[in-house]
Amino acid sequence: MSEPKGGWLAWSQVMASFFMNFCTLGFGNSFGVFQSYYEHNFLESYSSSNISWIGTTQGFLLSIIGIISGPLYDKGYIRSLMFIGTALNILGLLGTSFAKEYSWIFLSSVAIGLGSGLLYVPAQANIQTYFSTNAPLATAISMSGSSIGGIIYPVLFRQLQNSIEFEWTCRVFAIINACLLLISCFLIRPREILGAEPTSVTFNWRLLRDWKLLLFGITALLLNAVVDVPFYYIPIFVQYRLNLSPGVGDSLLAGLNASSLIGRLFLGWIAGHFKPLKIWQYCVLASSILLYCWSTVDTLAGTVAFVVLYGTLVGGLISLIPTSIRDIRPEPSVLGARIGLIEGFQGVGFLIGPPIAGAILESPAGYLGTSIFCDRPYNARTSLSIL
Repeated sequence: MSEPKGGWLAWSQVMASFFMNFCTLGFGNSFGVFQSYYEHNFLESYSSSNISWIGTTQGFLLSIIGIISGPLYDKGYIRSLMFIGTALNILGLLGTSFAKEYSWIFLSSVAIGLGSGLLYVPAQANIQTYFSTNAPLATAISMSGSSIGGIIYPVLFRQLQNSIEFEWTCRVFAIINACLLLISCFLIRPREILGAEPTSVTFNWRLLRDWKLLLFGITALLLNAVVDVPFYYIPIFVQYRLNLSPGVGDSLLAGLNASSLIGRLFLGWIAGHFKPLKIWQYCVLASSILLYCWSTVDTLAGTVAFVVLYGTLVGGLISLIPTSIRDIRPEPSVLGARIGLIEGFQGVGFLIGPPIAGAILESPAGYLGTSIFCDRPYNARTSLSIL
């Protein structure tokens, strides 16, 4: 069955994926404002590292559930995944609006993460079956939803929290996600499965024999251990390192996501003319250099420059993963399982990275130690270059 190159049906899938990315990864990229709020309100007796476990667990589940949702997508269960994922995402946000203690906030975050995980991999995999040459650009447009979500949620959080308090802010977010995710549920149209039928509903163990895919996954793990650290700690960095107001930190977090939007679209367009995997490698190298330099920034102008450049590169790092996986192994019959496996690796990195960075930040090593820790992906890039 040949792949279409456009048309209303194909681009409607991009729209559905855009909304899913907005409500899942876009919301996750906004955890920095929740981190800042919790540190000064409900959870002020907890350390930054302990609080960051709430967000990292949510991000971990978003990725690790892909090991299950990917094969289920390949089997044709995308609608079930979407409706269950939507319900869990909304229930988690409503639970957050009522939670006041660490344990209940954590459990609500688990529900959001589980729901997001059921939605995220099918959102990426479905687009790969509708496009051939335009796949990198289509993926970039759909994944720009996470950047736009990362812009809107922090700004909206600050505005709503000041007027209707934290509880109703979370409920407004639940209403927004409910509307967008239900639209996605009705827009989505999975294509007929291409190629051989996967042998397992839960996990295709033959994928573990693919050394190129495993090497890519290990690299993704190392990257995800550090790539989101600025998204967590930019608001705190601005308050304690630059002595500026929380509003400035929230605006810079929104700016970080805005820059990633530009990166997703521009680098996605570039990848349509070159090999996506090679563009991804260069993004790894450049972002590693920037992270190493983060500790030297001590002015607002320098922070803005870091935010713009780093956000642009991170946009490419995230949006080029699905098309890079297709570069490595183009067979479509287990595409969802492959993306899910890589998301599982990413989830492990995401789980451990920000808490470690938070612990380093609170130690005498401070931001210098955090920058050195974040520079480690450069070594991963060297190993990936043999692909």
